Amino acid sequence: MSDRSILDEIGADVVLLNGKVVTVDEDDSIFEAIAIKDGRILKAGTNEEIQSLASSKARKIDLKGKTVLPGFIDSHEHCIRRGLQADYVDCRSPPVMTINDIVEALKAKAGEKDEGEWVVGSWFDETKLEDRRWPNRYDLDKASSKHPIYLGRAGGHNAVANSLALSIAGISKDTPQPSGGHIEKDEQGEPTGRLDEIAAMNMVRGKIPSPGPEESTKIMVELWPRVEEMLLSWGITTMHEAHIKAPAALAYQELLKTGGLRMRVGLMLDGMTPYGGYATDDLARQGIRTGFGWGDKLYVVGVKIGVDGAMGSLTAALTEPYANDPENYGIVRVTQEDLTEETVRCHNAHLRACIHAIGDWAIDIALNSVEEAVKSMEWKDHRHRIEHAGYVRPDQLDRMKRLGVAVSASIGFCHPIGDSHYDALGADRLKGYYPMRSFKEHGIVAGGNSDGFGRNWALTGIYGCATRRSSDGKYLAEEEAISVMDSIRAYTINAAFLEGTEDEKGSIEPGKLADFVVLDRDILTVDPEEILQTKVLVTMVGGEVVYEAD
Repeated sequence: MSDRSILDEIGADVVLLNGKVVTVDEDDSIFEAIAIKDGRILKAGTNEEIQSLASSKARKIDLKGKTVLPGFIDSHEHCIRRGLQADYVDCRSPPVMTINDIVEALKAKAGEKDEGEWVVGSWFDETKLEDRRWPNRYDLDKASSKHPIYLGRAGGHNAVANSLALSIAGISKDTPQPSGGHIEKDEQGEPTGRLDEIAAMNMVRGKIPSPGPEESTKIMVELWPRVEEMLLSWGITTMHEAHIKAPAALAYQELLKTGGLRMRVGLMLDGMTPYGGYATDDLARQGIRTGFGWGDKLYVVGVKIGVDGAMGSLTAALTEPYANDPENYGIVRVTQEDLTEETVRCHNAHLRACIHAIGDWAIDIALNSVEEAVKSMEWKDHRHRIEHAGYVRPDQLDRMKRLGVAVSASIGFCHPIGDSHYDALGADRLKGYYPMRSFKEHGIVAGGNSDGFGRNWALTGIYGCATRRSSDGKYLAEEEAISVMDSIRAYTINAAFLEGTEDEKGSIEPGKLADFVVLDRDILTVDPEEILQTKVLVTMVGGEVVYEAD
């Protein structure tokens, strides 16, 4: 067999040439070109080296000097269930800028429905409204008194209900506070409509008619292409889907089976605390561990459990009170005993615990649980995760390192909603706000996520890592900024580490999956302020172009 015939047999079937290939390997190597064979990387090198590896039928892509990075990995999102929210009223700011705007939008939706049908809104953020206050039941009553209305706040930890919805849920001045939640009441003891955390929210949300499991699965499958196209246009090739219940898991499996899943998805399944799920026991009984999957497109990352709420809505649990609400320490949604029991159960089943903890009080509770888990059985490379880690004390950094805990940091919050966090923590505590530099200095692997906030999630998060600047121009602990290269690592190789696949993805090296993003500018050399304006030109998954800008 001739050399040419051999090359046609074993050579690259796709080559990328004439680019700036940022490999994110240990040496921060940069090359011109990449060779791909059967969806995996053969080599990154010079144009000449890569051309010599190409088969005669290889597809050649001219990068025209553009920058190539490993595909972005976002380590904590909630995506597929967006399909179930198609009928929701989107109340995010912008464009919704006042409470009256919210009322008018909800009123318009009510006009489309029969009397008595529910109207659901989502994503309002009082810190972005000109009114600078929460809507209440009386505001929502102006939208309709004949339709029950439920309005969810951005982040998913709070909501507001109108008077009819509260009545349907049986919430009155005599209703006791639910454990792990809070019903806000005025000076006369009447509910204002505000509901904090799942225990309170579900009293109303549980009354909203929803499709059954089979119908939910069908809706999510049908509407997934629209969601996936958005993610791919942002260069996201892998996403960790947090808190998956059966209909969503079935939807992903259906998409995989029918070829409708172009990106890669790691699942955090539904844990007991505080969600009432049973993933840990079910998976353990079947002998299914973290890493189990359906190939390299769909797999189990771990089990989602949680401690507290959200910082912007003042429900994250802090050991010192909120700067802008001095009587408030946030909400702890679980007991230490329950969280420890579930974390130990995960650990002993070799299931990674992915623990939602934003405030330092919540992080203490989470680390106490991990400590007991680690004592219960040897599992050296468990990589139990703190999800978010919004305010971290120095002593907690040492403890995280000692316990082998990794962090899925919501540094993607910094730019879109950092202003509300600045006000919540106050200037004196900002050093502990998503402390990316301190994570690195302590040897704690921190991946990045946006948890649904902002646009262009990974690029917005990279901007937050490198600049620490909010949308209003406030700086949130500039001393915790990291280099742009390290910021890229948070959304590539570090995020791969969080799911245990750093040998498979997260950098451009031989043998790894050929997942790439091509950008319209070199974010390593431009002014960091330009990162927010950066566009994704091409996204590749397994050597296949799955998104290309017009």
